Amino acid sequence: MKIQRIQIVLVLMIGSLGLPSSAQEIEAIRFSRDVLPILSDRCFHCHGPDPEHREADLRLDDRESAIEEMAVIVPMEPDASELIARIISEDHDKLMPPPESHRKPLTQQEIEILRRWIAEGAKWGTHWSFEKLLRPEPPQLNLHPIDAFVQRQLEEHALQPSTEADRRTLIRRVTLDLIGLPPSPAEVDAFLADDSPQAYENLVDRLLQSPHYGERMAWPWLDAARYADTSGYQGDPERSMWPWRDWVITALNENMPFDQFTIEQIAGDLLPEPTPEQRLATGFNRNHMHNGEGGRIAEETRVENVFDRAETTGTVWLGLTLQCARCHDHKFDPTTNVDYFAFTDFFNQTSEAGRIVGGLAVPPAIDYVPEEQRREIEKLKHRIAELAEQLVAPSDEADAAQTVWESAWGDGIAEPWRTLDPSVFRSSGGAMISKQADLSLHVTGERPEQDVYEITFSTEENEIRGLRLEALVDSTSPGQSTGRDNGGNFVLSEIEVTARPVNAPESEAVPVKFVGGEADFSQDGFPVEHAIDGRVDKTSGWAVSGHKKKEPRWANFYTDEPIGFEQGTVLSVKLRFESRFIQHTMALFRIRVTDAKHPTGPDAKIATLLRTPVDQRREADQARLREHFRRFHWDRSAEIARQLDAARRELVTLQANAKPVPVMVMDTRDAPRETFVLVKGIYNDVTDRKVVAAVPSMLPPLAEKAEGEAPTRLDLARWIVAPENPLTARVTVNRYWQMFFGRGIVSTMDDFGLQGAQPTHPDLLDWLAVEFVESGWDVKHMHRMIVTSQTYRQSSHVTPESLAQDPENKLLSRAPRYRMPSWMIRDHALAASGLLLPSIGGPPVKPYQPDGIWSEATFGKIRYQADTADKLYRRSLYTFWRRIVGPTILFDAAKRQTCEVNTNLTNTPLHALTTLNDVTYLEAARVLAGRLMKDHPEDRDRITMAFVTLTSRPPEAAELELLEHRLESYVAEFRKTPENASELLTIGDYTRDTSLDPAEHAAYTTLLNTLMNLDETLVKP
Repeated sequence: MKIQRIQIVLVLMIGSLGLPSSAQEIEAIRFSRDVLPILSDRCFHCHGPDPEHREADLRLDDRESAIEEMAVIVPMEPDASELIARIISEDHDKLMPPPESHRKPLTQQEIEILRRWIAEGAKWGTHWSFEKLLRPEPPQLNLHPIDAFVQRQLEEHALQPSTEADRRTLIRRVTLDLIGLPPSPAEVDAFLADDSPQAYENLVDRLLQSPHYGERMAWPWLDAARYADTSGYQGDPERSMWPWRDWVITALNENMPFDQFTIEQIAGDLLPEPTPEQRLATGFNRNHMHNGEGGRIAEETRVENVFDRAETTGTVWLGLTLQCARCHDHKFDPTTNVDYFAFTDFFNQTSEAGRIVGGLAVPPAIDYVPEEQRREIEKLKHRIAELAEQLVAPSDEADAAQTVWESAWGDGIAEPWRTLDPSVFRSSGGAMISKQADLSLHVTGERPEQDVYEITFSTEENEIRGLRLEALVDSTSPGQSTGRDNGGNFVLSEIEVTARPVNAPESEAVPVKFVGGEADFSQDGFPVEHAIDGRVDKTSGWAVSGHKKKEPRWANFYTDEPIGFEQGTVLSVKLRFESRFIQHTMALFRIRVTDAKHPTGPDAKIATLLRTPVDQRREADQARLREHFRRFHWDRSAEIARQLDAARRELVTLQANAKPVPVMVMDTRDAPRETFVLVKGIYNDVTDRKVVAAVPSMLPPLAEKAEGEAPTRLDLARWIVAPENPLTARVTVNRYWQMFFGRGIVSTMDDFGLQGAQPTHPDLLDWLAVEFVESGWDVKHMHRMIVTSQTYRQSSHVTPESLAQDPENKLLSRAPRYRMPSWMIRDHALAASGLLLPSIGGPPVKPYQPDGIWSEATFGKIRYQADTADKLYRRSLYTFWRRIVGPTILFDAAKRQTCEVNTNLTNTPLHALTTLNDVTYLEAARVLAGRLMKDHPEDRDRITMAFVTLTSRPPEAAELELLEHRLESYVAEFRKTPENASELLTIGDYTRDTSLDPAEHAAYTTLLNTLMNLDETLVKP
């Protein structure tokens, strides 16, 4: 009994001193892990790197100052050390930290750590995250490395890991984590039925190959990159950076190595012969806000943008709070004010001027066409070249036939085009149209911004195969050319033609389909084919501006089959001039037709060539005649000619759809810009301290450059992913860990410096970081490693022991369980309902949003107009992001005004106001309800399938009974108030199925809306 009392007393004594546990007691104090955090938190503010705030000229961040110069630490002698005397002093004037500093006094455990450290010799070191990366040996080689490190710490705290989660939980958890969408009931059933040992690993591999993987992984990267669709500040003008967002998705889906992913985003433009995609990637550092407010000083904006790029790069890849050294030396980290400005020099060499110019993209910018579209265009051009070569391939037989054809035509070439006599002509915009003697139409009077000319012809033609529009020069028009605008140009948005028999009503008119077109001249970007593409687009059409603007122009449009009627034909022609270029209408024109199967065109030029003796023709002229003959007049090449024409039409369509998008990118000025330290970071308070590009001095240096050669962003990018850089791999795998476990091994994602949190599993962090580098920076490999560990596959069930000893789950004694981010909740609802549009990439979309949000934020200048149809149901990743007021359906989302890498998850009743009442969720519930009512005749089956769809498990018997009772009450309520049912079922744009009983449909909608708001639906299991 006496022995037991002694043991208890000893335990209490050890506990009261706050000493480490027995497992740690054997281990020597580690400066970076145990001592430095205490000094940084309690001492560095007054005795750290920043000389401006240093007291008594004492530096406790520097061994020489603390031990040799000031001697406040005496190695091996804690009782002789002034440091210990001060932190335990009872004298208010001597106690450190001073009470008036409002810093907490040291705890007994912290004091004991410092005593032990000094007693063991006061060995110095660097901060843990600045130490060289070395791979620790896993404690148990027979375990998954992650599990080995986690279980070691659990054992040290007498904890056991949870058992593996059930299969329904596992597929739901890993599917949400890897692609951000719920598993379908069929996918759940298939996984449950797969009893192979590799079933789970196969599931993981399938998800890693899903195109939705890149979308899910892109979201945190867009937060970090401060991606948005506007520039911010008061005017908040729009920008077109979405091709960069799509580049990120593609890179992640293709598992681009993270070092390449890094280099291309920081310095892709500086790579040898950079591709458009590599230049596009540098948009990462143009995603920042851009101030275009009136009165703003351009140079101030430019400098602020430089700071933003440097600080964002420091946060995303290095986990450093560089911004704390903008005005002075960092108070805690060994980052000096000079370090800060030397780092900004990398980003100070772009040609950006600090002014908002250039519409959707502030220079420097590129006009980007997606790589896939460019490949398709190049492939088609190659095909056209092959067909064109085949068409004119050497053939004695074809040449002989051409000689006969030329002789037959001779000088008597018939004019294939005949001018039509217009009977009715009018302008929708109020202009005057008058018929001239040559049957042309002259437009005068009003010059509306847009116009539509409607012309009707009655003709005896009954086999029309082509229509010619001739734009003639009008010397009386403002531009004295073919168009009515001051510059003499026009833009024909579309030509539409219908045909009907003479004396037949207009209702019998049939549209004429043109299969091809040609013109004697087309303005760049406005080919004639745009006028027959079936779209009235304000940005396209046929236009003729050029160096020979004051010349007549013509365009021929061809049909596959002849049009016309025996008794005569009425042609109705609409010429649409609806371009965004105002008053770009036609001034003087006429319309002609032909019945020739292959009308000679351009007829005048071909006629001239035919009249020229063979021995006087140039080689190019002869080649042109050969192509014309074989294309239109030699039946044996008809199939090749048909394929060639089809390919050329397809090329025009591809080129029309592949409209370049202006995207902001990085570049480098021809003349280097000098960088100086700025007083407190103020743009025009320049010191005489010139700096050159360099990395923070406490980290390994850049690779050496040739003498006189300045480091570039490319040097910086390569340094960031160099194996000797201790930060990048640690910071990146920590971010991955946060994504899967809800918090990082280091909880301060944006601060790996001295004020950042200590890693909960330091050896695990270093092991993962080394594995990442040695795997070739393989992102999917790291994600697979994490989600296949038993630590990840644990149940989230909390035992009393686990809750008592590990309330925040820092030791990972169980799987984390937390609410899905709001963007994932929305995507979950769309996917479960079947509304989700699965296409990848493209311009931003505008889903439902309450009225007035944008108007109020912009003083009525900008009004939100929601999209329609499929655009309402795209993933949240593609939602238009206005910086001054983000998407209202999202909560706890990053503001996207500056770099953000920390997750922000809260649970408040306000969230339920969105998920219970927003149009998106009510419509999703309605659509899912309608689908289940159609597919399942019984209520019990409908409810069960709804529950499985939303939670990935069937309801228990008691749950099912409760839900059936609720459904009955809802049906009864809506039978009494049919107007409420009608109102509920009209929410959202998706067409309602009117064949369903309204009361039942409304009741199911209400029930499913409730299920969508279950904790089990909204929380990752």
